[in-house]
Amino acid sequence: MRRLMVCLLIGSMLWVIPLPAEASCAADPNALTFAQMIHKKRTGVHHYPVMFLGKVVTVKDVGGRRGGDTIARLAVAAHPVGFAPLVSRVHFYTPPPRIGVEDNLEFKRHQRYVVIAHRRKDGTFDFDGGCGQTRAVSRHAFQKLRQMARNARNRR
Repeated sequence: MRRLMVCLLIGSMLWVIPLPAEASCAADPNALTFAQMIHKKRTGVHHYPVMFLGKVVTVKDVGGRRGGDTIARLAVAAHPVGFAPLVSRVHFYTPPPRIGVEDNLEFKRHQRYVVIAHRRKDGTFDFDGGCGQTRAVSRHAFQKLRQMARNARNRR
């Protein structure tokens, strides 16, 4: 009986050990780094020609319900590639409560971001998606990129 209990315990432990996660986004080996984008004054992605650095001020569900199209309003600190106004609005998707979406980037209030985007006709932006290069960055990385953008602008 004791032997059976030990086997069951070990078997149950093997059953719940998580397997390594697999990313569904493949990294583009030819993608420019943020520093290269600033230096070359281009994003390297034809459909997303704008790069800006900003901090999220507000996040608002467009339809007034939880989940779906959402807009983040960012205070723009720099726009080293293309143009972005001092306050820019970025569309993104928020999944409904208790629903998970793989490879989805949700903008969070007070967080700093490097945004690679396409400007819509109404002046708002669509970012390059969860598999793109848009990402939240630390305060230190944000300041470093902002200084890099200033230096590049002064060299023009």
